[in-house]
Amino acid sequence: MNVFKIAWRSIQHRGLGSFLTILSMALGIMMVISVISIHGIVSKTFQSNSTFGYNVLVGARGGAVQLTMSSVFYLAPPVENIPYEFYLAFAEKEQRQQEMQHSLVNVVHQQEQELLAIQSQLAGPLGGVGALGGQLAKASLDFQQLEKMQINEGGLFDSWVHTVVPIGLGDFWVNEDMTQQFRCVATKPSFFTELVLDVDTERKLEFADGRPFEEYNREHGFNEVVIGSVVASQSGLKIGDTIQPTHGDPNSSGSHLHETDFYIVGILEPSGTPNDRVLFLNMEGFFLMEDHTKPIKDDSPRGIAKRVREDREARAAGEVVDADEPVSDAELNIATAVPARLPVERREITSLLIRGEVREGEADVVGEFLPKQIEQGDLKTTLNWTPFTPERSQDAAMAVNPVSEVFRLFSVFVDPIQKLLLALTLLICVVSSISILVGIYNSMTQRRHEIAVMRALGASRSKVLMIMLCESVLMAIAAGIIGWVAGHGLNAMMAPMIEDRTGIQVGFFDLAPSIPLAFLPGGSTLPGWLSAVTVSPELLVVPGLVLLAILVGIYPAISAYRTDVSASLGK
Repeated sequence: MNVFKIAWRSIQHRGLGSFLTILSMALGIMMVISVISIHGIVSKTFQSNSTFGYNVLVGARGGAVQLTMSSVFYLAPPVENIPYEFYLAFAEKEQRQQEMQHSLVNVVHQQEQELLAIQSQLAGPLGGVGALGGQLAKASLDFQQLEKMQINEGGLFDSWVHTVVPIGLGDFWVNEDMTQQFRCVATKPSFFTELVLDVDTERKLEFADGRPFEEYNREHGFNEVVIGSVVASQSGLKIGDTIQPTHGDPNSSGSHLHETDFYIVGILEPSGTPNDRVLFLNMEGFFLMEDHTKPIKDDSPRGIAKRVREDREARAAGEVVDADEPVSDAELNIATAVPARLPVERREITSLLIRGEVREGEADVVGEFLPKQIEQGDLKTTLNWTPFTPERSQDAAMAVNPVSEVFRLFSVFVDPIQKLLLALTLLICVVSSISILVGIYNSMTQRRHEIAVMRALGASRSKVLMIMLCESVLMAIAAGIIGWVAGHGLNAMMAPMIEDRTGIQVGFFDLAPSIPLAFLPGGSTLPGWLSAVTVSPELLVVPGLVLLAILVGIYPAISAYRTDVSASLGK
């Protein structure tokens, strides 16, 4: 009979003691596997999601980490809002022209032009000369107005931008019994059609059912919504259902329900990103809800007319006109003509997700270049075209590179925790190995007669030593396998909670991400070619436990090796 069979029979003979030893080791390994795998998967997901298809994040001045956590991961409240005009600074010419049509200044300007045409027709032949002079004057002001608005030009940074997507935060969806709440994110259809999850593969969000919401839909108007996979699975919402967002944090006293129905038109495929646990509202519908309008100074029709007239005449004459001059009925009628959509001047957004343009043969420097330019206040110039200067906005926005911020967060907070977890992991492995030593050594006093009989039957000292070491190894392997399965079973049990809190999916067979051997304790002493080899830390736990089992099993094995046959047989 070989040494492994003898060792296994010996383990079976000491059934209860061996079982308890293996169980204690398995519980330790279960904790090790669960900690390593969940921490590794979550860390990798957060770091990989930090690119998220864009490399610049523009938002209100405040904490860079809070801006990143709120706009990338939706885990923190937004700092403040920024003017919608900042979005136009990055938009292409066609997008700017379309957006500018929905501005107070442009609407008043267009109404003035229509009034001028009517006056010219009514003037007839007798007033032809005067009408012509009026047309020339208005044409001059028209040119100045369009030049001021830069409506025929591209955005300030559009040559550097591949994709820009605005988002707005602040609302939640809460189910009827108040047991579930999910964040609402207002955005444009380009979030689904242009933004990518992975720049290398150009992978975009995919739909399990339905479609992206439209800018305007004949049936639903501006009130369409797309929901993430986690929201759909946990809430039971489906295509065709309606939801009503709650303004503000549902747990605060200042929150209230918007009595506006949004129609669910799409459900996203699981992506393993924070997008799985939010509801995406059409930004146009979001703006039209109560408390989502940015106040402007004197927003009455009379005030609007006066502000537009003062701004135009001051620019034409080079001086400020008398603010007390009464507003004419014609000016008042023009000012009441507001666009169907919320005017640009009344809009605010939380942040901008910007993917830089990478030109052939050039490095991607946009993530480093744009934040510096924006920090210097270049975005202020985008507000000069309108007399309705935002009152609640910062003088300038803040721009960060979300990739850098996430890695900085990990280096300052997460990496020390990771090292602590690895230290605890090693400690648990050592304690588990010591349990093997205690179990085998405590049985030595009861097994001296058994060992003496084996020696009397012809077993050599070296064979006895090997049998004892094999017992230690077999128990370590059994404990390692049981602990590995139990650890991943624990991960599967906690998966719904992890996905609910972070949007990260953890499966039974998901291993901790591979890391170079150089990152492991003692890895710096390995040869260069070996230290660069990557392996999942989980796959080293069982071999490491076996190695420790051999080390701690040496002492009981040596004791068995030195057993006095004559003395033990006499007992």
